[in-house]
Amino acid sequence: MEQNTQTKLNSYLELFGQIRQKTSDEKIAMSLLSELSKDRRMEEIKQDRELRNSQPATAKQKKFMDDLGIKYPKTVTKQEASVLIDEELSCSRNGNGE
Repeated sequence: MEQNTQTKLNSYLELFGQIRQKTSDEKIAMSLLSELSKDRRMEEIKQDRELRNSQPATAKQKKFMDDLGIKYPKTVTKQEASVLIDEELSCSRNGNGE
């Protein structure tokens, strides 16, 4: 088994054991472990998104902003570019474009 997978498995088994000791009911322990696992995964996804969104905008985003006539700073991030594009497209759809 891959080392990272084995490490995670051991962590979950240890956590399951701790929960089971406190609840003394295997079904409740499994349900709690499942919810904690979801919470962990959501936190990982959140951190991954934050990291990705703080990276510089892609060439494709910059080209699209250029095509739409959007002015943007040289250091525009992926997230900032996404917001600028969404705002411009929303204004265009609503007839509020400049």
